[in-house]
Amino acid sequence: MATHVEHSRLQKASNTNRVYSPDILPLLQTVLADLADIDFAFEKSLETIRHGPADEERKSEMIASLWRQHRERREPYIQELLALRERIETTFI
Repeated sequence: MATHVEHSRLQKASNTNRVYSPDILPLLQTVLADLADIDFAFEKSLETIRHGPADEERKSEMIASLWRQHRERREPYIQELLALRERIETTFI
């Protein structure tokens, strides 16, 4: 069964003569890879806590602390993604 998919936004962007800076793609890949590493480490730590010997109250405290640390570690990378997004958008507007 064939499916029709609209790609008008993508086609419009790819048909323009504008090209964004060549350093954006490697930066984007690096930031996304760093975020993936942070998320993977968080998930491993979360599983360790959940399956650990601590009582449920202590596990809840540890998980709450882990979430705070996780958000703090991710924040600079999220800001970098937003800056890269802005650079890309200004290229294609």
